[in-house]
Amino acid sequence: MRRMTDPISCTRCGVPLEFAGTRDFHEGTRWGAFGDLGELFVNKQRFDVYVCPRCGSVELFIDGIGEEMRSQPPA
Repeated sequence: MRRMTDPISCTRCGVPLEFAGTRDFHEGTRWGAFGDLGELFVNKQRFDVYVCPRCGSVELFIDGIGEEMRSQPPA
């Protein structure tokens, strides 16, 4: 079982992943002229991004879920 203090390792090369920040992902049409009203009809999600410094592999985690299990929680 993984301990909360263990770093998240790359599934390809085993190197500890580095926290690269939290990013917003936008799915759907950009409504432009409709502004904030149009944004009600699109799917937006925030992900914590972790990157392998060796091979460049990226892992995404839903922002706000399971952060206590990651060794480098977002600031």
